[in-house]
Amino acid sequence: MSTTGPKIEGTCDARFAGVKDAFMKNFAEHDELGASVAVYVDGEPVVDMWGGFRDAARTKRWEKDTLCASFSVSKAFVSVIGHMLIDRGLLDPDKPVAHYWPEFAQNDKAAVTVRDIFQHRAALAYVDADLKVGDIYDWETMTTVLAESARHPPFDAQPTYLNLTYGYLLGEVIRRIDGRTIGPFMREEIAKPLGIEFGFGLRDDQIARCAEIVPEAPPEGADVPMPADMDALMKSMRGLEEGDDRFNLEIWRKSEIGAGSGHGTARGIAKFFACLGAGGRLGGTRLMKQETRDRAITFSGESVDAIFGQHNKYANGFLLNDPPGAPMGPNAQAFGHPGAGGRTGFADPVSGLAFSYLPNLMYWGAGLGPRGRRLVDAAFAAL
Repeated sequence: MSTTGPKIEGTCDARFAGVKDAFMKNFAEHDELGASVAVYVDGEPVVDMWGGFRDAARTKRWEKDTLCASFSVSKAFVSVIGHMLIDRGLLDPDKPVAHYWPEFAQNDKAAVTVRDIFQHRAALAYVDADLKVGDIYDWETMTTVLAESARHPPFDAQPTYLNLTYGYLLGEVIRRIDGRTIGPFMREEIAKPLGIEFGFGLRDDQIARCAEIVPEAPPEGADVPMPADMDALMKSMRGLEEGDDRFNLEIWRKSEIGAGSGHGTARGIAKFFACLGAGGRLGGTRLMKQETRDRAITFSGESVDAIFGQHNKYANGFLLNDPPGAPMGPNAQAFGHPGAGGRTGFADPVSGLAFSYLPNLMYWGAGLGPRGRRLVDAAFAAL
């Protein structure tokens, strides 16, 4: 396929022309490879744009139905599954995890509650087992070794981000209650009712539509952020395939790593957050009652993460607006979840705005990055 340059497609309400301008400048001036961006206001779509290329060789256009890895934006979807079970009276977050998952009580974890998982207080950012490459993609392996692991001081003194374990910890509680893993639950109870594309455990036809994840080299002389505890960070990544291409492998895309392997479109993620921003109901679809949503987004604590070194403000399964690391506009009530490489999804209940940005060129630094920030700023400037 011969290509000449990035092609921008989609729709943009005239009021949000600044978002379109910022999106186009990201390609023209800031090395964007391929991306999608979507904005909802008061439950209605006002921006749905995509463009560029979904591969590093620039031979495949980013299409309307291109899927992209969301990384930790995935955590918000798994959290909502948990809150849906709370809403139905099936899950009590203040009960011990072992109430639902008896094997979890091993190694003095009997007192760890489900709420501890929601609030990243479980002190299980990694497992004690020496995982082999490939183990992290397997549900039974990971839930078994998590049940066998002990909590890890000093990571129990404050909220410490559950990097790749969050989805297995909460997901196994969900499975023990509902019988389904997060992939089928997501498809049947969230994606289908809302009419969105987002999921775990992709099919072959969905994998064929995925954007290639491409690392971005830092500029010469850039101050590259370093984790606070490199050893713990590396332990949290054990079991992944090695190399820059690992997030393009079939094993990653077919896995149900609820902390990171969710794939979707910015359109779908923005609509999901529009539903949450409206209190858990959008049109004829209700994910949860307003009071359940309100409890889910209530501030639960903050910390400079002992592993990553970034400041986080936590709710119950979401991050709250914290401009240095997860900028979500001007209002403190905004909530959502960023993902590695500069992607994000969030809702601002004050303005009624919901937003998502999914690039395939991974921002080299921490947080949203300049390409995403321009889009967020332009969206709020239009209100």
